[in-house]
Amino acid sequence: MVSRKITNKLLFWLDGRTGGQKVGLLLLAGVLSAFSFAPFYLFPLLAISYPLLLLILFKSNRFLEAFSFGWWFGFGQFFTGLIWLASAFEVDDRYAGWVGYLAVAGLGTLLAMYSGLVTGLLWKLYKGKDPRQYGLSITLSFVIIWNLAEWARGNLFTGFPWNLAGYTWGFSDVMLQTASVWGIYGLGLLTIFLALIPYLLIQRPRKKYAAFKIIVAGVLISGGMVTFGMVQLSEPTNYRDDVKFKIVQANINQKDKWDPQKKAENFLKHLSMSKSLPDEGITHVIWPETAVIYFLDTEPSRRFLIADMLSENAVLMTGFPRVKRSPEFKAWNSFVVVGGGGEVRNIYDKHHLVPFGEYTPDILSDSLSFLGLGMLVEGFSYSRGKEIRTLHLEGAPPVGVLICYEIIFPGQVVNQNDRPEWLLNITNDAWYGTFSGPYQHLLQTRIRAIEEGLPIIRSAGTGVSAVIDAYGRMKKSLGLNKQGVIISPLPAKRDIATLYSTNGAWIFQLIMILLCIFNVLFHRQ
Repeated sequence: MVSRKITNKLLFWLDGRTGGQKVGLLLLAGVLSAFSFAPFYLFPLLAISYPLLLLILFKSNRFLEAFSFGWWFGFGQFFTGLIWLASAFEVDDRYAGWVGYLAVAGLGTLLAMYSGLVTGLLWKLYKGKDPRQYGLSITLSFVIIWNLAEWARGNLFTGFPWNLAGYTWGFSDVMLQTASVWGIYGLGLLTIFLALIPYLLIQRPRKKYAAFKIIVAGVLISGGMVTFGMVQLSEPTNYRDDVKFKIVQANINQKDKWDPQKKAENFLKHLSMSKSLPDEGITHVIWPETAVIYFLDTEPSRRFLIADMLSENAVLMTGFPRVKRSPEFKAWNSFVVVGGGGEVRNIYDKHHLVPFGEYTPDILSDSLSFLGLGMLVEGFSYSRGKEIRTLHLEGAPPVGVLICYEIIFPGQVVNQNDRPEWLLNITNDAWYGTFSGPYQHLLQTRIRAIEEGLPIIRSAGTGVSAVIDAYGRMKKSLGLNKQGVIISPLPAKRDIATLYSTNGAWIFQLIMILLCIFNVLFHRQ
């Protein structure tokens, strides 16, 4: 129990801090909060950082100051949580190493606008009110506005839903399971509320049993998540006996990957690792995103080498760059299925591209060209594929293919008019370095499996490749920067569709509306 004497001392101490000291504390709080995400999962840091943000927020005297408090918090969180992005520049000889950190700071500057707007709006709503009399209302309002801002960040301006609050539960399969009901945004609602329980205890109203009720609410929410998760995970993983994969992780260095002098060597390495004995029963060989840099759709000689490697009735599924040279040059980040006769059976072009990594947004292309800038990472400037779609293959259930970045978007990973029975995520996480990026990307893949109730097969060039069941459980994996293969049958989809897969964001939106109504009814609490 947090005593009133201790809380009074804390509030008094915060009152005595200068504006610069408060900014420093919030920057530090944002940095600490980033360590609640993969691969660290230090969830208790959320229960320090978010309450500190609210305690300092209501020491501000004007809107811009309140906005800046949220901005500095967000900048610390985004810069630290996305520091892995600087690794992409370390493999590009056009840039000095420090340029990557400057780019991360630029992205953090933009993304922190969302958290600045949250605190600015919250301060506006409760300006002049005593936080001790409105503790619950302030908490609920923050939960609502913060998660609305996360939804906006994930959907506006092409979207970037990375390190959403709900991802902090990635250390526990059990605690992730409610994402099957209301998705990662709904899980974020619970996460932020639980993180603010210390704030409620500090600002609790002078009413009998108030602190007890707050603690009971936290226990009930946490207990409900645990109970639901345990029930879900009591279901075993079932497998299909008609599909057997060989997932190849060649672990080729990023600089070597696009080296014209090494492309033949890299191709032969994939071929060598993919060969199987007939009695292994491999039906699908899977290579990662742009595993080879040959234009496989127009180079039959390469496909014949692939066909020679494949065992009877098997196919190869791989990423490759696709180009069209006339009437104008275009390139796509693509996926192809090559049959046993060397024929092209299916092609999918990546739909959701990475801004500045795979294309330059039209609205900025002229300005950046004038400045001598454009693509931040060297390579093709890709065209956008038409849509997310389901591929119907011989010898396998319908599959939804997601290339790298496409897997991070909640509710946007399947064609709802032609739902697949499993998802395939091919990716090249060599760009992400070895710090936190690959683990954060892998976690998002697992959450998509839970949300959609579909198994996911993941092929990553340098790791982590994995077989993930429909409950987000990692059944087999090959770690970061390791060479090898995974051989596995296909896990089955859930027998009953998840609520999130059938209702999308409606449940999350309904909860937001109910929280708003509750907040109005119990405003002065």
